[in-house]
Amino acid sequence: MNDIGKKILDFYTQLEKDENHRYKSWEHCYVYFTGKNLDIKIACLQMSFYLASWGMYRGSSFLLWKDYLIHKKVVEHIIKNKHLQKLDFTQITKAEIEDIFNLITWIKNWYKNNIGHINGKVKKVNVTDTLATKIILGTLGCVPAYDRYFVDGLRAKGLSYSSLNLGNFNSLIDFYNNNVNSFNCAGSSILKKSGIKYPSMKLVDMYFWKIGFEMDQYV
Repeated sequence: MNDIGKKILDFYTQLEKDENHRYKSWEHCYVYFTGKNLDIKIACLQMSFYLASWGMYRGSSFLLWKDYLIHKKVVEHIIKNKHLQKLDFTQITKAEIEDIFNLITWIKNWYKNNIGHINGKVKKVNVTDTLATKIILGTLGCVPAYDRYFVDGLRAKGLSYSSLNLGNFNSLIDFYNNNVNSFNCAGSSILKKSGIKYPSMKLVDMYFWKIGFEMDQYV
């Protein structure tokens, strides 16, 4: 097994060992959003718990001071973009990539423009690429979550990154396509184990995140 498959399946092993592992929250959220006739409130709950499991409700986060329905408008907009769940990154178009980036921008702007009070105080919120991409990864699966470990993994593999932009996202897509067979093999193995088809960018996320995480453990 090559490095890509090993890293991804090592990551997934944690879910096999613990049926209630926090990483399962991504599965629950993503599977729900792939369904039809979604209940908006349930969708908000799924997304909220997934974000909490993945560190987006820490003490410094503005989300900690809001209930799950703060996500209602964002969830409604995501549902309008469900076509992004079906992207084929081996033949993705420029227009489809622009759709992804337009959605990232929309999500960031919605929270910035509609949340002005935190714990009773007037305050502007900081909406990071990490939050926006984690939301999209958990619901549409068409972009990795650009958190610290993922970015560290990118850099370790020689993919330049300073902030999320079309250039470095296209480089990531090139990396995926240059190694598509390895990613597909890992995805097929997970499908047999879980019955869930992990989208391409979730597999990419797992691979680079695992590299970054392991680097942090040996510092």
